[in-house]
Amino acid sequence: MAILKNTTINDTGHIDIASNTTGNRPSPSNGHIRMNTSYNPAVLEYYDGSNWRPVTGYSQGSVGSGGTISYKNGGIVHTFTSTGNSSFTPAFSGNVQVLIVAGGGAGASSHGGGGGGGGMTYVSSYPVSAGSAISVTIGGGGGSSNYGSFAGNGTSSSFGPTSTTGGGGGGYWNQGTTSSRDGGSGGGAGSSGDNGSRYRVSGGNGTQAQGFPGGSGTRFNRQSDNGHISGGGGGAGGPGIHGSDMREDGIASCGGPGAANDLLGEILYFAGGGGAGPHLSPGGAGNGGIGGGGGGGAHHGAPQMPPNFPRLLGRGGRQAINTGQPGVNQTTGGNAGTNTGGGGGGGNHGPGSHQNGGSGVVIVRY
Repeated sequence: MAILKNTTINDTGHIDIASNTTGNRPSPSNGHIRMNTSYNPAVLEYYDGSNWRPVTGYSQGSVGSGGTISYKNGGIVHTFTSTGNSSFTPAFSGNVQVLIVAGGGAGASSHGGGGGGGGMTYVSSYPVSAGSAISVTIGGGGGSSNYGSFAGNGTSSSFGPTSTTGGGGGGYWNQGTTSSRDGGSGGGAGSSGDNGSRYRVSGGNGTQAQGFPGGSGTRFNRQSDNGHISGGGGGAGGPGIHGSDMREDGIASCGGPGAANDLLGEILYFAGGGGAGPHLSPGGAGNGGIGGGGGGGAHHGAPQMPPNFPRLLGRGGRQAINTGQPGVNQTTGGNAGTNTGGGGGGGNHGPGSHQNGGSGVVIVRY
């Protein structure tokens, strides 16, 4: 291999530079330079002795309050995590990738449904202009409710004019035939208050292309057990699980899964639904959906389970920026993970500071 030293290239044509994907990077040495075709458009990158870094016209932009800048696998990443308003100002004209996740809904506190995950939108090519600031808003998670009322919805997040809808709050016992709250993903349903009734209460609806509906709930199962079996909150990647209608099936009303994204350099999930907090459940309390959903807390086990059986507490959703909190005790669900847009877990009596939805996040990469 020839090594050029003190050489002047005098030509009106071009220089061919090695070009391939991230997965086909060579074993690097300080100063190596190549085109990375995993990005669209391709990125000129160099190795600085510890990391591959971009050296194209993508000069680093700036962020307002609540934002951080990092380098991830050859790209520049701006992450906005503080609830409220901020801004992104690019230093180049071109396209960026953007992930927008709204705040998740809270879980309800009376045999409650899980909160729905916040709406999630990914834009693969968002046009920006050098020096033109773009407004950024991060939505907060919904707040836990008093006994016998709907839990709070999350609030919306936005990047410029593109916004996502906050997750729906979970439903409660005795909500009648009223559906649970709609949102980016819908809140899980509670149950009716009618003695002997077996009709189902519908979960809340999700927003098209942002999330899925919450699971339904029912008061009495097929064996006439008075279960107050609530539904799991919907997630950005799938619906919440319906409350079980059979004593022996072992199904818990888990939150719907979040949706995956790799803008932070690894595959993480966002906006998982909250697990339900039923009165009686054959599978115990619902787990939070992958992507930060909070776990539920069941008041009692199914008739064949002892009251303090360990399966009563739902697990928090994982593989997220922050893991969802598991169910706190038999009557209280867990908070969703911060900056995941996850839904809070449903509980039974007095949530206190728990069962809240997770705040949202906006991630920009170029």
